[in-house]
Amino acid sequence: MNRRQTLLLILSTLSLVAWIACNSRDSPTSPSPPAADFAAQFDSLWSTFDRQYSYFDYKGIDWDALRTTFRPRAIAATDQREFIVVIREMLAHLHDTHVVLRDPGGAVITTYDPQAFVNWDRSVWQQYIARANWTQGQTAWGYGVLESMPYIAIEGWNTASIRAADFDAALERFRSAPMLILDVRMNGGGGDQIAFEIAGRFARTSTITGSVRFRMGPLHSDFGPPIQRILSPRGAWQYAGDVLLLIGRRCASSNESFIEAMRQLPNVTLVGDRTAGASASPETFPLANGWAYTVSRWIEYTADGQVIEDVGISPRVAVTAGPADFMEGRDPVLDWALRRGP
Repeated sequence: MNRRQTLLLILSTLSLVAWIACNSRDSPTSPSPPAADFAAQFDSLWSTFDRQYSYFDYKGIDWDALRTTFRPRAIAATDQREFIVVIREMLAHLHDTHVVLRDPGGAVITTYDPQAFVNWDRSVWQQYIARANWTQGQTAWGYGVLESMPYIAIEGWNTASIRAADFDAALERFRSAPMLILDVRMNGGGGDQIAFEIAGRFARTSTITGSVRFRMGPLHSDFGPPIQRILSPRGAWQYAGDVLLLIGRRCASSNESFIEAMRQLPNVTLVGDRTAGASASPETFPLANGWAYTVSRWIEYTADGQVIEDVGISPRVAVTAGPADFMEGRDPVLDWALRRGP
């Protein structure tokens, strides 16, 4: 890492520490509003979003108008279940997959479900890897050789699914391969740390891959300074061959951060469909009666300054796939990558 990039990393870290210090008063352990007081519950949730939510201005949302519409209905609820139905309807106007409700048992209730077609089908994919001399990883990743092409698939970015050391061992097998396929179409996100550790095996120099800005004030337009995201090389060596990175509409959250980082590397080609456009860094807050909700707290930008939310990241090579393809046992995106192979 050169002096400029080191300075950027230090400044970014200091900005993040300052943001945490300024916002320590709002935490998931804040007291819940009274269980039977639906007015208090509504006002607590509405005010928390008003202070913390990051996408009001970007999405053109009139939060005051939603309060006027939904508060009387929420207060008139006869029980917690009916109250939650009203809240869910209000939060649906945010069109934010990271804004969810959690019931007392921990089950997630979504407030927004995009209907975009996903260019990956598990049953068809399993037919492909059945002939790939497949090695299954921990729980949600694996690798093999498919039609003479090294192939790695990663379903989630968390250490319960994949460990960096295990990925390193797999990559060692393909060290001299001129090209490999890395498939993350089925990956909805997880943790940034493991995602960037994996991406570091393909980065030869430290690279700025984008930035984030957190809400830091009472106005919907109050944000802190940009915090640069930097991808650095990791490991004793970096894979130097061509990488075909398969992406699609299921790719969200930290997986989009991973994809944007990989997109900066000269030997990586994005193939498939646009990603989901869902980035948030959500925080959890209590409601009442064991319920909780999440609030998106940052805006994430690509390396060229474009907002990821609602837009996503486009592939360099767009490959069309539809329901009929999967019904007939075909995976057009993977087929294209295999035809491109050496």
